[in-house]
Amino acid sequence: MREGDWDIKKIGKDICAVQRYLGSESDVIVPDRIGAYVPVEIGAGFLKKSNKAETVSIPRSVDYIDPAAFQTWRNVRAVKADGRKLRSRDGILYDGSFKGLVFYPPKSDVVDYEAPETLRRVAEGAFSAGTPLRTFAFHDSFDEFSVSPSECPFLESFIALREGALSVRDAVLFKGRTLLFYPSRRAASEYSIPDGTEAIAPSSEPLFPSSLRTLHVPYSLKSGLEESARAVGGIDVEFGNPRYKSVDGVLFSAKDKKLLAYPEGKEDDIYMVPKGTSAIASHAFYGAKARTVILPSSVVHIEAEAFASSQIESLVIPMTVMDMDIRALYGMDCIRSVYVEPRSVADVYLSGSFLSDKARYIGSV
Repeated sequence: MREGDWDIKKIGKDICAVQRYLGSESDVIVPDRIGAYVPVEIGAGFLKKSNKAETVSIPRSVDYIDPAAFQTWRNVRAVKADGRKLRSRDGILYDGSFKGLVFYPPKSDVVDYEAPETLRRVAEGAFSAGTPLRTFAFHDSFDEFSVSPSECPFLESFIALREGALSVRDAVLFKGRTLLFYPSRRAASEYSIPDGTEAIAPSSEPLFPSSLRTLHVPYSLKSGLEESARAVGGIDVEFGNPRYKSVDGVLFSAKDKKLLAYPEGKEDDIYMVPKGTSAIASHAFYGAKARTVILPSSVVHIEAEAFASSQIESLVIPMTVMDMDIRALYGMDCIRSVYVEPRSVADVYLSGSFLSDKARYIGSV
């Protein structure tokens, strides 16, 4: 129902959720009462995508804001709150105990941030609208940073004022033997993951930026590399690593010789996959700039979307490939020709696919 500039939903006898602000003020002040109701929640669609809101003031009665709401708070520079469940400091929104950072305004004047001593975590989506954050300093109570690299595009370094569960090594954030976060704007063209690091934290996007021309990987690393290092220029794995190996900057599994990741920053016009490679992993060539890729006769398996979003124009698939996922060649928007052997598995696959008019026949590879 509409009450003035507010679209609200009754959720109790005299309480409501604020669904949407319908006004056009740059300073949005949610009142203590809207009509006959006290607002206790703010919904996902609170601000329109076209809003110009610069400040948002939240009454003490509001206990909950849908995290999806922050995605449209793109012009907000400060939030004001002093309730039981939501409080602000320097325009930044926290939970009531200052243990969780809820929302960091994308237009905030605070670019060098020092966390309250009580802060334990940054909630997922806290930086969902982007942020000017340059440095992030924390105390020993801090133990969770649930943020994607694209949400902190200007972050240069972490600073541990007192180390606890989390530590900082050369501006990079760690939790024990796990690398949690690499700042996108850390000034370096090369980075060596410290010896003793065993894992890289899971991320929905590459953790290491394209500005890294070479990523050096120690013997100790056991997991997380294939997902986190796709955007770099090249990968150099220390000899003897039991999980990974690298050949000319490309990442492979050490045991079964599967090609795991051809870095997006690697620039080959023609790339011949090394002989002995047994399989091409899912998204192995995601974003690859190579124009021609030639698979050797040792390859027997190609996983789903192995070449998705790449710039590959020509692909050579040998007779030896016996297993191709039904989505093996999905997402090859630039492909012009796929060279296969007559009556091979790849030939049969292509004959019934959207790439059937791009197939060409070759001799043995």
